[in-house]
Amino acid sequence: MKNRFWLTGLILLVVLVLGGCGSKSEHDGMNMDESMMEPLKVDVSWTPEQVKVGEPVTIEVNVTQKDKKVDKADEVMIEIAKEGDSGAHEQVPAENKGDGKYVIEKTFNSDGTYSITSHVTYGPQHTMPTKKLTVNK
Repeated sequence: MKNRFWLTGLILLVVLVLGGCGSKSEHDGMNMDESMMEPLKVDVSWTPEQVKVGEPVTIEVNVTQKDKKVDKADEVMIEIAKEGDSGAHEQVPAENKGDGKYVIEKTFNSDGTYSITSHVTYGPQHTMPTKKLTVNK
């Protein structure tokens, strides 16, 4: 009887040890390849460079990761906030133009300095660089 308990305990121990050794190298629910962990590089620009009230401007966000263009970002949102005016604040989803380029068209109704923040989410990463844009009369 003693031998039977001892043998059962040994078999159970072997099963537990082998079960732990047989696990995947990736954690469940974390099935990302290593390239997803490379930092995103986000560049915000606009055309024309000299922005005037009432004239359209194209705001462009270029997203790369490890020198490759990111064409399938989960979300690219452009936040526009006028400095000194907490009511002048908006978020606009950018249109994916391919080749790592995301764009919105905007016309400013008043002069001043605006903070342009691009919110880029790709896999587990979120980055939000900000640039200052000056709108002249």
